[in-house]
Amino acid sequence: MGIPILSSDIQESDLYKIRYTINEPSITFTAIKFSPNGQNFACSSSNGKIYIYNTTTGKLITTLSGHTKGISDIVYSPINSNILASCSDDLTIRLWNITQQRCIKLLRKHTYHITTLKFTQKGNILISGSSDETITIWDITSNGGKILTTLAAHSDPVSSIALTPDDSIIVSASYDGLMRLFDLQTSQCLKTLTNSTFGGHGTATASTNDVINFPIAKVELSPNGQFILNSSLDGKIRLWNYMENKVYKTYQGINGEKICEKFNCDIKFITRNVNSNAITITSNNNDDEQYNNVLIVSGSDSTGLLIWDIQSKQIVFQVDPQTCGKDAILGVDTYKQGEILGCCSRDGIITILDMNKKYTERNDSVQQQKEVIDTESRGETPI
Repeated sequence: MGIPILSSDIQESDLYKIRYTINEPSITFTAIKFSPNGQNFACSSSNGKIYIYNTTTGKLITTLSGHTKGISDIVYSPINSNILASCSDDLTIRLWNITQQRCIKLLRKHTYHITTLKFTQKGNILISGSSDETITIWDITSNGGKILTTLAAHSDPVSSIALTPDDSIIVSASYDGLMRLFDLQTSQCLKTLTNSTFGGHGTATASTNDVINFPIAKVELSPNGQFILNSSLDGKIRLWNYMENKVYKTYQGINGEKICEKFNCDIKFITRNVNSNAITITSNNNDDEQYNNVLIVSGSDSTGLLIWDIQSKQIVFQVDPQTCGKDAILGVDTYKQGEILGCCSRDGIITILDMNKKYTERNDSVQQQKEVIDTESRGETPI
């Protein structure tokens, strides 16, 4: 297996410092996830295997084998860092005991490639999305895993799912260009969102007469559950105020280039560098505060790992492709709201980064809540 390369051999930057990279040129990595305790991280691959690494050292701990085709997504149980779920093109979901290196549950229901997984916070419910256009909700505490319900969610493959922080609402994204909100308890579809053709900032509409349905690749919820971040295969990332059915901001790649138009690259919020989750979007040109906002991180088809300031929409940090992978960065994950950042690429490179301590220490020393200004009168919106 690959040897971690220390950050002193690569590059340093202001916002993040690279801890190490792992180079496995024979492996196509598809996803990366940190364990809840942060001690380990897992990377899935197109060869059907899952690789578990030590976060501190980058050393390989174990390899989980059992899937017969490529793995699309992995997710740790939020209550047990020793339990991991994976989904595969072999039409199965597997639950793993990492220490024992064995599959403890095998779930079957979907009739086509399974693309995405999400645990509820209690760790008893697992939600899966598939190219068969459905979402299945599983009770994994029962023997063998019990199907609670299956949602006929979309008219094209389900590409990504997310949950509100209280686990009350499932947000699904699909290649049909739609996002849908489902009540987890009743299975009722509460809302359907899609992109308007009239610019990046439009009112969402379900009409098919004025909409171009670009496939949606990934979806993520803001920490307070009030905003949706999605990436679509028109190469843009959008921030939605879904309660108002509006696209609030649109993010583009370097020099306006497309971010992802070929692959489903992960997107995440970074909130470690801010004082609370209730951040207001303002116009701020103070260089000293350039990283004092919520940030957005995404993989890309060919321009490495990118980070945007959520307010200004400016790219504030890049890990170039020479470092983190010349091929697409499919997997991105954070630990402690972005204090540690990880990504993995299709050409076999894993990169682990640490946020510069001057930002984390600065914000640890100040009050956790700032005085709230009348944001409505200024047209500002909390994230």
